[in-house]
Amino acid sequence: MYIHNRTICLIKGDGFGLSKKVDKGFESIYWNLSYRRRFIRDLWMWPWTIISIVFIFCIGDSIFMNRVVPVIVLVIGIVQSIYDYRKWKKCEQS
Repeated sequence: MYIHNRTICLIKGDGFGLSKKVDKGFESIYWNLSYRRRFIRDLWMWPWTIISIVFIFCIGDSIFMNRVVPVIVLVIGIVQSIYDYRKWKKCEQS
């Protein structure tokens, strides 16, 4: 019975500390945060992202660095923010 319960805990993430999400205080590890805190961190990181994209655009010497990398960074950032927001609202409802 113990092995069965331990297996269920590992599958749920309890054994790795994945079920305990931090919603208050300081947490430096992104995946330990709740979805609400992840979304807030995403919003705080957007100005830095824009600054780094402008820097890459000004300093980059190839078309790949000037055009492709900033677009990839923007798309990934937008998708991540939308995902965290939706998961936050979904967890808030349940």
